[in-house]
Amino acid sequence: MNSLPAAIITADTIRELDPILLGYARKRISNEELARDLVQETWLAAMVSLPRFAGRSSLRTWIISILRRKIVDQYRRARPQVAFVEEAHGEIEAVDVVGRMDDAAALTVVARELDSLHGRERDAVTLVDVEGVDRDDAAEELGVTRNHLRVLLHRGRAQLRGALEAADYARAA
Repeated sequence: MNSLPAAIITADTIRELDPILLGYARKRISNEELARDLVQETWLAAMVSLPRFAGRSSLRTWIISILRRKIVDQYRRARPQVAFVEEAHGEIEAVDVVGRMDDAAALTVVARELDSLHGRERDAVTLVDVEGVDRDDAAEELGVTRNHLRVLLHRGRAQLRGALEAADYARAA
């Protein structure tokens, strides 16, 4: 495994990627302060883990995957301490605790399985489905044709879907 030098994360890199990471975190965490904290934790983890960065994906993709794991860990730590009944507008309503836990559990399955995808498939799914990068831009960043990107996305998504079906979080098509 070829390690890259620690100098790869420069002030310019942080200035470029920090708004991207913060936007990613904000979409998944409704608490602004918590989103900022998770981005800071991500930078710390990236710097500590940099000697193990093998360069199989872009630095951007690698750092976003660290943030994704930080967000999943946050959801795990914040497992609902929920009463089974909540009061809303003077009325008693049942809370879908099982549905909330299923969403968090499914997210955990996806995060774990996404990490296990082959490098190119993982990068394609991360860029297009996680980061929301346009397909033409993703193909260019990966150095593949748009058709090859489509194949990578199909394979990656199929593996993710299979993992969710195996864990009983999605219906077989």
